[in-house]
Amino acid sequence: MDSRPFGPVERLAALDAMAGRPLDLLVVGGGITGCGIARDAALRGLSVGLVEKADFGSGTSSRSSKLVHGGVRYLAYGDVALVRESAHERKALVAIAPHLVHPLPFLFPLYKGDSKAKFRVGFTMFDKLAGSKPEERHRVLSANQIRERAPALREPLTGGFEFMEYITDDARLTLENAISAADHSALVANRAAVTSFLVEEGRLVGARVRDELDGRVREARATVVVNATGPWAEATIGLGDSPAPRHVLPSKGIHLLFRAERLPLQGALALKSPSGREGFAIRRWSYVYVGTSDVAYDGPLDGPLADRAAIEDVLRMAQECFPSLALTESDVLATWAGLRPLIAEEGKAPRDTSRHDEVWRSPEGLISVVGGKLTTYRRMAERVMVHVGEELGRDLGDSRRTAEVPLPGGGLGGRDFATFRDHTVTALGARGVSPAAAERISWLYGSRVEDLLRLGDADPRWLEPLAPGSDALRGEVRLAVDNGMAITLADILDRRTGLLLFSDDHGLAAAPSAAAIAAELLGWSDADVAAQLDSYRRLAAGHDPAGAAATVPASG
Repeated sequence: MDSRPFGPVERLAALDAMAGRPLDLLVVGGGITGCGIARDAALRGLSVGLVEKADFGSGTSSRSSKLVHGGVRYLAYGDVALVRESAHERKALVAIAPHLVHPLPFLFPLYKGDSKAKFRVGFTMFDKLAGSKPEERHRVLSANQIRERAPALREPLTGGFEFMEYITDDARLTLENAISAADHSALVANRAAVTSFLVEEGRLVGARVRDELDGRVREARATVVVNATGPWAEATIGLGDSPAPRHVLPSKGIHLLFRAERLPLQGALALKSPSGREGFAIRRWSYVYVGTSDVAYDGPLDGPLADRAAIEDVLRMAQECFPSLALTESDVLATWAGLRPLIAEEGKAPRDTSRHDEVWRSPEGLISVVGGKLTTYRRMAERVMVHVGEELGRDLGDSRRTAEVPLPGGGLGGRDFATFRDHTVTALGARGVSPAAAERISWLYGSRVEDLLRLGDADPRWLEPLAPGSDALRGEVRLAVDNGMAITLADILDRRTGLLLFSDDHGLAAAPSAAAIAAELLGWSDADVAAQLDSYRRLAAGHDPAGAAATVPASG
């Protein structure tokens, strides 16, 4: 295969290598922020280690709204700098990951009493700040044009606007940053938890890392240690001797998934119910998801689930915004919940709390990055690297290469994504793969689809569906293990293939086949397979609206 191996062998080799020689930088946390920092540092030529206690993106970074957005709503808070940065980063991510960051026409409807002039000023300002290309600039739409794309939307519509946002797969974006870091010589391992820090003469010199698979503890020594653990940032700082300078405020956001045939919509839509509740609905493939909540959260940080009150709140908003559809909870296919790692601001509710990131430095030398959002992860890494350079006493240059080097799968050979997608659909179709499955694969894998084609040409069974009617293929399990460091069934069916959230049954029909393939690749016993299936079924139950609030989270 063209892709470099990034599997269980490489995982163990990375852990051994971290214990075998001192590093310039050890990054703790394998979400989008930590993986972005590791990639940035590796591209600058540093010796880098990255450890993640669970799986890449298994926390916040696989449970977002899956938008790479310009932040138009932040204009209402006067946060011009964040809007400008978000819009700039949007362009950078489209350039390095054209297979993963896709334009998403976003509708903003107006109702009786709304001021078209006020909103037009706002969108014009956004276009200017964002440096929007002609095709990205906002357009004024009539009420009938809004209805054509959202036929069930409530009345009385008076018109609206269309502006451009971008949609992504957050889990795969995170994974590809991890793989890219490893491609540039970083030592990267998931299922590896930091249990304590190494401190000598009052200075941090590394960490003790426990392999969560076999329990072995290794010492990873590094000149600089960065804490990029998001909602767990305070707990990670607590492993050292100094308290966090400010509190992290986890804010929980949930989403509900519907079939698009039940909630018809093209693109995306800003929602505002008659009672004033605001949110959005977003089309992805044959599904539409609606969100979100934004409330302070004080429960367990691992595996948060959609709670009953939040489900009812978001569903009620959808019912009020699409009254003719008579949506009920039985129409909800899946739920998911994520935690935003906000920095607490006295007197402010989570929705009004800044999405800015901050870098904290403890007296013993731990660098922690807190706050921020998916869209600006590359700039967050750049800000962290300023502090890393100061600790190392070296000029590290700039982060230019992080905006120039394509992420794995992003090298489309000079083709735009539409041309690449059509080529992929044709190539996979000639091998018996359905158009829907082929489009999904081109969207997730980009040029790495060549690995899947190569597998299928060697053995056509790799291109067979994981289950009857499934859009996921058997070969994806092999790629997840061999080239995606998937260790558990949840890694495969949630963050590598997306079936947990984006399928009619949480991927349960595909689970036995996926487990059997993974067993061959990972050496699972029959008892291991049974345990993996049981854990995954519990995970799926926690993402079903009927069981979300009452289910104990399974390991992800």
